[in-house]
Amino acid sequence: MQTYVYYIAEKIDGAMEMQRFAHPIHVGLVSAEDHEAAYCAVLEDLRPTFADAPQHLEVRFEVVNPPRSGSGVWRHGKPIDTDITFTSSD
Repeated sequence: MQTYVYYIAEKIDGAMEMQRFAHPIHVGLVSAEDHEAAYCAVLEDLRPTFADAPQHLEVRFEVVNPPRSGSGVWRHGKPIDTDITFTSSD
């Protein structure tokens, strides 16, 4: 089981990655076996929110690891970017 911090940003044509994720529309934590399972969990959590107004979103996941000595700063890994597109069929 791994813990991920995830950032959700609107996918806007022409906007650079740093601009999109500088001010994400949501940040959260999810625990899952791998990033695909984390993606599915976040997708299912978001589905009711965007059911009436589908939009292009991008999600960035980062694995986070607790400090070795109990208290301290959690470490994070390289981002895993994933697109989410809700359509009228969702």
